[in-house]
Amino acid sequence: MMAGGRPTKYKPEYCQLFDEFMSKGKSVKQFAAHLKVRRETIYQWAKDNEEFSNIFTQAKEYAEAYWEDELQTMMYDRNINAPLAKLYFANRFGWTDRPKEEEAPKQEQQKVVIEVIGANTSN
Repeated sequence: MMAGGRPTKYKPEYCQLFDEFMSKGKSVKQFAAHLKVRRETIYQWAKDNEEFSNIFTQAKEYAEAYWEDELQTMMYDRNINAPLAKLYFANRFGWTDRPKEEEAPKQEQQKVVIEVIGANTSN
């Protein structure tokens, strides 16, 4: 229970339920809706409960792995809406087709000096 707040609805059995939910590719928002709590509540549980925090991190990776498997299947389907799939992965998991700044090759600025030899300077 949080000081000065309402009692928490958290139950230890939510660890396994969250893990199962996310393993099916579900989102934190979908899990919260399933329990009829706000998404922020789920994040607070992860902050307040070490066991749930560990499962939370692991289960989010399971959800992403689930969708990676789905994406591999989608790559061979000509009927897939590629822009929508790209948007989903970008919004859900932060995927991008651009390299991260630290992974992008650093381009050094070069100073180019052109020396003209034998040029006629008189008009």
